[in-house]
Amino acid sequence: MRNFISSKINSVYKDTLISAAGIVVVLVFWHVLATEYPPLILPSPVETLTALKSLWQSGQVWPNCLITLQRALTGFGLAFFAGFLLALLGQANRFCRTLLRPLVTIVQIVPPVVWIILAVIWFGVAKDLTVVFLIFMVTFPVVFINIYAGLDSIDFQLVEMARVYRCSMRQIITDIYLQSLMPHLVSAASIGIAFAWKSTVFAEFLGSSSGVGFALSMANNNLETEKVFAWTLILIAVMLAFEYGILQAVKRKAARWMRHE
Repeated sequence: MRNFISSKINSVYKDTLISAAGIVVVLVFWHVLATEYPPLILPSPVETLTALKSLWQSGQVWPNCLITLQRALTGFGLAFFAGFLLALLGQANRFCRTLLRPLVTIVQIVPPVVWIILAVIWFGVAKDLTVVFLIFMVTFPVVFINIYAGLDSIDFQLVEMARVYRCSMRQIITDIYLQSLMPHLVSAASIGIAFAWKSTVFAEFLGSSSGVGFALSMANNNLETEKVFAWTLILIAVMLAFEYGILQAVKRKAARWMRHE
């Protein structure tokens, strides 16, 4: 047991060192490349960190990040609810399934830039609804397809057998339906939130007056490339924190629940 724990610690330590080495290599390459170009084209890591410090001290970081995160979660939440509901309808009714599949495919293949143009025309610039609409249209197909696949993987013969043996509805839902759906729900959440985050920044860049995307747009318009890089680092940091601080914990909990069940 002690050898196993020691081996596990060493493995984690090695992985951490390899990851850190990869980051160091990127920073060194970035620094060397930045010496060949003016800051307007490629600011150095030091110049980017200086801009990041300036943004933090100005109090712009948290308000803009919270606005962007709120919009992303609102749009994704609506898409998740609609995708789940319509996937259930599609599985339960052949007419709905025949009607929905081509519509979802069309929504999926339309480029996001088309949706943001339509959102600006319909809802106007600098409106939350413009951003939320884009997030919804981008993430809805991801949710629908994942949940539909999860519902399609349910063994209904097993459901019938459970009913024959007079299992309770709670047991059927938790032991059969959720067991099949859980991996697909986690996948829909993980992929959908990543899409929502990127879509939010894209929509704010083109059609908003607040949020991280708008801050990026202002930095770009003012030719402050170091701030563009600084905001990019902030975006990466927030998404990594969300992924490893929340989503990974949810994935581990779901995996433990499935093994327990």
